[in-house]
Amino acid sequence: MQSLTEKFNELRRHLKTGLASTRQTGFDPVYYLVFPASEMLQAKRTLPTILANLKLDGYHPHVLSMADVLNTWFREHKLRPLWQRGLKDHGHDRELFRRQFSTLLENSRVITNNIAETIDAIASDPHAVLVVTDVEALHPFLHFSGVEQQLVGKFKIPTVVLYPGVRGSAYSLRFLGIHQENGNYRSVHIG
Repeated sequence: MQSLTEKFNELRRHLKTGLASTRQTGFDPVYYLVFPASEMLQAKRTLPTILANLKLDGYHPHVLSMADVLNTWFREHKLRPLWQRGLKDHGHDRELFRRQFSTLLENSRVITNNIAETIDAIASDPHAVLVVTDVEALHPFLHFSGVEQQLVGKFKIPTVVLYPGVRGSAYSLRFLGIHQENGNYRSVHIG
């Protein structure tokens, strides 16, 4: 099993050669740095080193935290007081809340729009790299494969997703290692 450092060095090689742009499954430069969920804290500790090495390689990394995106959206949403009260008063309806919240997140395209806006904001920089972190914050509401599918053709810059999960076949991943294997990931998987 590769260490996080070895996986990151492989990612650096992919970024230098641009292999994602020649894949038959798509033309988007999206790279998943896959690591077991048990290594999430280590991945977070390694992030400053990853960013520093990307800068040494001549890239301008931009970090987008899924936890920050969700927290901001949730804090600012007009229904937040109702959701909080409903969960407190009706704790047994948590599964219903999860489904409704998932549907609202997906229909509102909260994650997708935020990533697209971030890419558009930094796309004019030829050395920009987007690093998507805290993907585990999407659980149990969304899977990142759906986000990637909605953004096909819009990844104008290399995008690195720090992905807690397990690799399956060539194009499949298991989010957090607990969800069913999903073959809808169209990008380069490292790890």
